[in-house]
Amino acid sequence: MDESAGYAYRKRKGSRRAPARRAYLGLAFVRCLLYLGPLSVALAAAATLGRVAWPVPAVMLLLGWTAAQALTGAGVNVARRSGPAAAARLVGAGFAAMAGLWCALVWIAPDALLGPDRALAATVGIGGLLTLGSVTAALVTRSERSVAAWYVPCWLLAGLTLAPPVLPVPVETLLPAAIVAVTVRAFRPALIPSRPARGPGLTAAERRRGAAYLMIGAAQAICVVLLWRTAPAVMPLPAALPLLLAVPLLEALIGWHTDRLDAGLDSAESAAEFDRHVRNVTAITLAGLLPPLAAGAGLAVAAFRLPYGLATVPGAQNAVLALAAGTLLGGVFAVTFLLAARSRAGVAAALAALPPSAAAVLALFPSPAGPLPAAVAVLAATHLAGLLIVALTAADLRRTP
Repeated sequence: MDESAGYAYRKRKGSRRAPARRAYLGLAFVRCLLYLGPLSVALAAAATLGRVAWPVPAVMLLLGWTAAQALTGAGVNVARRSGPAAAARLVGAGFAAMAGLWCALVWIAPDALLGPDRALAATVGIGGLLTLGSVTAALVTRSERSVAAWYVPCWLLAGLTLAPPVLPVPVETLLPAAIVAVTVRAFRPALIPSRPARGPGLTAAERRRGAAYLMIGAAQAICVVLLWRTAPAVMPLPAALPLLLAVPLLEALIGWHTDRLDAGLDSAESAAEFDRHVRNVTAITLAGLLPPLAAGAGLAVAAFRLPYGLATVPGAQNAVLALAAGTLLGGVFAVTFLLAARSRAGVAAALAALPPSAAAVLALFPSPAGPLPAAVAVLAATHLAGLLIVALTAADLRRTP
């Protein structure tokens, strides 16, 4: 361990109370429920989404997910110094800017990119941005449990779309009201009149970190859109399922990782002991990140060795390849967020940018086998590179305070 790392250990050792054991599991569960809120909105609005052109949800996801990633970290810092109201206002201003950008894009975009109804396209984008903004505001104001509960009407409306009509009004009419109700609850700290808390603005390091998260969010959204458009017939279930499953596993793994590092700071008796503790935690974390790579590689091999009966089914190979790509993408997300949690946001942003950059290059040289095999290879290589980087960070004891 170098002198700076030893100094960081001595400075942090015993400086705060140890966290409650396994408290991260409860927080991970609540956050997963919160993250599923936008999914309930998408399910309830499935019929509406089918009436707009595909660039509408794609660009909305790009704008909303990018803003969410950039504003979450910045909002947490603002909340710690100036309170939840200031953090909620920061998130609200950021998503208001995204909403203005979305309206400008809808105003100038040709009809072919929006669908038959320009007003409907604008409404869909605003609704999606409000939904993602509510999740972001809940994270920075630490109101995840309450906001997740307010998504229950959205889940009920999503369930009603699968049943025969039982309401006097269509689900599409009630869904905007449910979205607005969630938004009002999520941004309640910013809406309640209060004296603005004075505090220092974002530091240069926090701005750089926010820019790195912005790049991470943009790269992740592009990857999801590219995978969706690469295999439109098979993406909704095979490729999306591993991404949904990765959310709770990702939250639990990162929560366990940071919790163990925090526990080591309070229990280790020397810098050398803390160094060994971090290396052990990193080794276990790597073991938890290996299954997506192994499963994705196994599915990719299986896609080209299907039994004769399945091999003759149209789209069977693409379905298995889409499942492999979704599994590997979930692993890349996990590695990226873990590196960012270890104060390696710049490295995480560079890693997240590899798949979309490779996709741009591969688009210039199309393969006769289609884009899915190349996408699987790129995601596998990115996942492996991420694992190597995580292993190397065992020597770097910096982490998010």
